[in-house]
Amino acid sequence: PSPEMGWIRGPKMRGREGRDAFGAVFVIRRTLGNAVVRNRLKRRLRHILRDLGAPASGSVVFLAQPSAVRQSFALLRQQVQQLLKDHDEAVAGRPVSAHPD
Repeated sequence: PSPEMGWIRGPKMRGREGRDAFGAVFVIRRTLGNAVVRNRLKRRLRHILRDLGAPASGSVVFLAQPSAVRQSFALLRQQVQQLLKDHDEAVAGRPVSAHPD
């Protein structure tokens, strides 16, 4: 990963460049809820990423915020889509669009 590339902030999730050549990693902390809640969120995120396709370049790490657990599927999808777009722009060296928190 680029040493200067930090976390890309979104309202419900954050993303950054991963270490692998391709793919995605979901960081779902224990503080988000019990195993049922965390696994449900992981399944939803995997489904969204499968529909959207892999990142255009490299790999990406998603860090779910506590509010992501309560979000609708449509809002989570929109957030992941925006983070992937921002990730690709950051990797390409273009400025990342600002998002309200």
